[in-house]
Amino acid sequence: MLKPLIFIGIIVALATSDPVQFKDCGSKMGKISAVDVAPCPSEPCQLKKGADISVNVTFTTKEAMTKGRTDVYAVLLGQKLPFPNFPYPDPCKDSGLTCPLKSGGTYNYTSTLHVLDNYPAVKVIVWWQVADQNGDLIFCMEVPAQIVK
Repeated sequence: MLKPLIFIGIIVALATSDPVQFKDCGSKMGKISAVDVAPCPSEPCQLKKGADISVNVTFTTKEAMTKGRTDVYAVLLGQKLPFPNFPYPDPCKDSGLTCPLKSGGTYNYTSTLHVLDNYPAVKVIVWWQVADQNGDLIFCMEVPAQIVK
């Protein structure tokens, strides 16, 4: 029951997402061609407490990926802090990807991040990465953001 609702939410988010400027933070086995975040009508992206943000990353692989791991961090004062309780650590499930991914293929990764009410209202860099079965980064991106009430 939950998977169809997540899928519908992702489709709606993609239809209303905004392309954002991003910095590649070490993609080794893939290349990012576009990053869309919803809502993010202006930068830095305003991450409203209690709300969900949707992320869509279009990327091309440089090798096959049979399994992987997603990690999301907030970079604050030079420290990488994991977003707690990120519910989608497996990029091969609930992200629009079906593994294995083929080398040279172009794919769309989609996910959401819930901004907890107890997060401090600060400027952060959102660091989002997907690593393959060997721990090599398929993609890694940094997006400037501001957590707001």
